[in-house]
Amino acid sequence: MENKTGKYFKYAFGEIILVVIGILIALQINNWNENRKSSKIRNNYYKQVLQDLAKDTIYINRNITYLDSNLSKYQNYLEKLPKAESTNDVLSLLGTLNWEFSYINFNTNTIESLISTGDIKLMPDEIRNSLLDLRTTQNVIIKATSGNNDVWLRDSQKAVGLGAVNFVLNINPKLLNQLIREQDIISAINITNGTFQLKDFTEKNLLKEMQNLLKSTKEISELINEELNK
Repeated sequence: MENKTGKYFKYAFGEIILVVIGILIALQINNWNENRKSSKIRNNYYKQVLQDLAKDTIYINRNITYLDSNLSKYQNYLEKLPKAESTNDVLSLLGTLNWEFSYINFNTNTIESLISTGDIKLMPDEIRNSLLDLRTTQNVIIKATSGNNDVWLRDSQKAVGLGAVNFVLNINPKLLNQLIREQDIISAINITNGTFQLKDFTEKNLLKEMQNLLKSTKEISELINEELNK
């Protein structure tokens, strides 16, 4: 009886061990499958982020060239302004400036999707933090430049409304003087100078931000490529 009882316990213990081993194997397989799914999802995100960053790199470089040109034109304007002998001379100089601007926008669909779905947690800490910092920087740039551009657009429209339009409509200066009062032209010039000071300030800061953003974009791309190549 004691031998049978001992054999029974040994058999039962063996069964328990087998069940435990089976559960552990099943859990390991499940974890492996989950990790494989997570890895696949993460790699898809990596590729999408890389595509967004590549587009942003082109966009940022284009903006850097554009901003460099604008800043050079404004500096040239400041150098020539003291030599102007009449309002018409000043208006001609204003015509050499770039009156165009664009609202800044970045390719953020993938980052936004990562944040909204919670899949951002799939990323390694360094990449996750870098992406969140990038998005924060982008938001700051968009908000700051949009606000300044709104002010610049509003005030430049006031200047144009007062009559500083000969460089836009190519109106003959003599005819312009007949149509618009001199004091209005002077007011328009003063307003325009103020608006371009703001525009220059905005573009100088934006240029620095874009240069820093270009560096960050490159670093994140390198981190992601390292992960993909593991």
